[in-house]
Amino acid sequence: MRLPIVRGVLLTPRPNPVVAPPASWLAIFERQLVPMNFGAGWRQPPGSSEPACSPTKRRARGLTPPRSENEKRANAQESSLSCGHWLLSIVIALSFDCSSICSNSHAAEPDVVRITTDGHLKQRPCWSPDGQQVVFARHRGDSIFLFLRDVKSGKEERLTSQNFPEYDAVYSPDGKELLLSFDKLSPNQGDIEVHRLTLADRMLVPLAATQNALSHEESPCWSPDGKRFAFTSTRHGNQELYIADIKGGEWLRLTDDPAIDAHPAWSPEGRTIAFSTDRWGDLEIALIEPDGSNLRRLTESRGLDDYPAWSPDGRHLAFTSNRDGNLEIYVQPLDGQAVNVTRHPSIDNFPTWTPDGRLGFVSNRDDGFDLYSIEWRADGLK
Repeated sequence: MRLPIVRGVLLTPRPNPVVAPPASWLAIFERQLVPMNFGAGWRQPPGSSEPACSPTKRRARGLTPPRSENEKRANAQESSLSCGHWLLSIVIALSFDCSSICSNSHAAEPDVVRITTDGHLKQRPCWSPDGQQVVFARHRGDSIFLFLRDVKSGKEERLTSQNFPEYDAVYSPDGKELLLSFDKLSPNQGDIEVHRLTLADRMLVPLAATQNALSHEESPCWSPDGKRFAFTSTRHGNQELYIADIKGGEWLRLTDDPAIDAHPAWSPEGRTIAFSTDRWGDLEIALIEPDGSNLRRLTESRGLDDYPAWSPDGRHLAFTSNRDGNLEIYVQPLDGQAVNVTRHPSIDNFPTWTPDGRLGFVSNRDDGFDLYSIEWRADGLK
C-alpha cells in the first residue's frame, strides 16, 4: 500500500482505498508549504529543479574555483548574493530559533523516551487506562495490523489473527475492550467498519457496519461512561461525525456540512467532542456538543491542525500541526494559545496521552517511524 503524500505532507493512509479521496481533501494539502527537514540537508526552493547554490548553478554562472585569496573573497561574495535572500533569510531565522530551542533542549532531552525501535511506519497509538499497555497500528509492506505492547517488558503481540487491514484502536474506559476500524475487503473491497473487541476472548462484534453499501466507518472514540462512541462515516456521501450506542441502535448525526469532518475525540468529562475539519479552509480543530449543538472553532492557523487528543484532566488538547512548516505536536488549553511541544525537525504525528500525563506520538527522528513519549507540564514546558 502506497502512502499518499501531497507536497511533502503525509496523509493518513486508508487501507486499499477504492474510492479516491474527495477533491476538497487533496486541495487542502495542495495549498500547504513544503515542510523542510533541515536535519536531512537543504531542500530546494519551490519551483526549482536543483538545490539552491548547487555546483551546477555555480558553474552555469561562470564561478570557477578560486586561485587566490582575493578571488576566494570575491567568489564568496558573488555566491552569497546569487543564492538570494531566500537562503539568507532561512539561515538568519534558524540562527535565532536555534538559540531558543537549544537553550531548552538540554534539560528536556532525557525526558523523550523511545518506545519502539523497528522503524516501520506506525499510527494512532493508544495507552491502556492503567498505563501498562499501548496499542498501535504498524505498516509492513502492503499490510497494516494492530499490535499490543507491554510497556514495561516491551513484549508485543498481534491484536487479532485476521487478514484484514486494521487500525485506529482505542481502549474502553475500563480497559477491557477496544474499538477499531478495519477494511473487510469483501464482499465490497474498500468498505471500512468499526468493530468492538473484547480483550479477554478477542471476540469481534461489528458496531458501525457498511450494510452492503460502499462507505467508510472509522476513527472511533469512546464516551467517558463507555456507553456510546463517536466516529466518522461516509454513508450519506460526505464524511461526517456520528454517535451511536455501544449496544446498537440508531445513529445520531452530529455534523452536516460539505466540509470534511474527521478524527473525533470525546472529552473526559463527556460534554465536548473535538474533531478536525476543513470547513474554514485548511484543517482546523473544532468543538461540538454530543447532541450536535454549539459547534465552535478552537484553532486558527495557516497550516493543518489534525488528530486532537484530550489531556487526562480535560483542560488541554494535543494535536498535530504544520503551522510552522513542519509536522509537530502542539498542546493548547481551551482558553489559551497553542505551544509547540516537540520542537524537532523530524515528522512528529498522531499525539495521544498516557494516563500519567505524558504525551505519546509517532516520530521519525531516529530514522524510521517509532513510538515515543515526552513529559509535558501545564505551564507548557517539557
